[in-house]
Amino acid sequence: MATIAPPTPPALPQPQIDLDALIKEARERRRRRRQRIALVLVAVAAACACLAYGFARLGGDGVGTQHVRGGPVVNVGAFRGHGRLAFVSHRVLWVLDGEHGKLRRLPSSGGFVPTRPAFSRDGRWMAYLAQRIDPNTGTARARLWLAHGDGTDPRVIGDVSPFDLYGWSPRNDTLAVAAGPEQTRRPCPCYSPTTLRLVTPNGSSRVLVRGPWINGAAWSPDGREIAVAVEGPLERSVIATYPVAGGAPTVWLRFTRHVPLNGMTQILTSVAGWWRGVGIGFWAVGNGMVRNLDQTPLDVVAAPNARPRLLAQTLSDGTTTAVAAAARGVAVAVVADVSRGYEGGREIWSEKQVQVCPPAAPCRGLVSRASKVTLDPAWSADGRTLAFVEAPALRDAAWPQQRLHRWYAEHMLALYDARSGHVTTLPRARGATVPAWAPDGKSLLYVSGDGLWLLPSLTGRPVEIATPLFPPNNWPAYYGQIAWTAQFAWWAK
Repeated sequence: MATIAPPTPPALPQPQIDLDALIKEARERRRRRRQRIALVLVAVAAACACLAYGFARLGGDGVGTQHVRGGPVVNVGAFRGHGRLAFVSHRVLWVLDGEHGKLRRLPSSGGFVPTRPAFSRDGRWMAYLAQRIDPNTGTARARLWLAHGDGTDPRVIGDVSPFDLYGWSPRNDTLAVAAGPEQTRRPCPCYSPTTLRLVTPNGSSRVLVRGPWINGAAWSPDGREIAVAVEGPLERSVIATYPVAGGAPTVWLRFTRHVPLNGMTQILTSVAGWWRGVGIGFWAVGNGMVRNLDQTPLDVVAAPNARPRLLAQTLSDGTTTAVAAAARGVAVAVVADVSRGYEGGREIWSEKQVQVCPPAAPCRGLVSRASKVTLDPAWSADGRTLAFVEAPALRDAAWPQQRLHRWYAEHMLALYDARSGHVTTLPRARGATVPAWAPDGKSLLYVSGDGLWLLPSLTGRPVEIATPLFPPNNWPAYYGQIAWTAQFAWWAK
């Protein structure tokens, strides 16, 4: 029987291949794939750029940086292990706790602006003033705030009408405050403090000194006494020391109307400091003046009733750092006005020279070049090294923002070795202003530009810790002077 083969299925129609369409589709797939790769590369590049920006700006690894919306940029990670830092940024006070890596904002309300933060000797407490200027009278009102050193539990000390802070005791947690009631009956100086009060962290206070006008005070090196300048009736000026534990004061100097000093009479005094092995330093104005914004004689008296010794002519308005002393009493450093024919006056960039003044020898300058001024002296705790700033000398009284920024950016940090007499500069710390030492003498904090920078070691790389301090293009300057140290305080172990 013949086998019949199954019928052959009909052939399926073959699709018509459009080569142009295939080529177009392949090109489209390649284009989309390239776009995806490009987007990934852009994202990676952007991330790397952000990291690189962070590294460049912070000078470190960028770990732990906080960008506060409407506030500062703070490198919390780079400050770990370096103590506590209080700083004012855009009229707000912040505390950076380097022990626990915490950044805290402290309160101030009602138009009051924080200023003058200060840590206690052990770093457990912090004080600051909050000030408000009356737009109608131009007079300032202030509140005293206390907080823990890490910025927690801030509170107003309501029963104190503060005028100025004279710092924490070097012995214990006691704060010296110039306070009211303010003097308003005498024609001038108007609104002068009439009491010196001692305030403790629990908020209690007591009056140590009363007078018609409290005009400056300073703790003794051991914290057992306070030197106070009191302007009294009949144009009498007295500098006396008051035991903190109580007891009768000891008069060091007394000036009446006709007693001369530095070629002047009608002497008014203002305490500048009390320095171990040196004595009590004070500024003196006279001939009917109550203060001097330009040059003021800075004298020192070594013991009660000793003859005062003139150190230098300096600025005395308190805006800039005019005098610094080592804790161990090696020498005093002053910013002297060395005008010769041309008055340097209150211009911070003209005729200013850092001089070192041993206890019983004339002062001598460290850098004597007409093209330079030297400023901002700061002794290390052991008294072996003096940090200071070199800057270009200028003769122009104008201080627009652009000039300020340019001049401060040209500052150079220098170190003077008290044993060898050598001066060296630290080129990595360009732009440094108002340097402050850690107690171990191994690191420095300073202002540069509009930020605070840490130099972890004298041979290390600077790291920007916090910025900005002021609103953009609004550095508050007067004849080039800026109250940088009213913007920050540093406590380090």
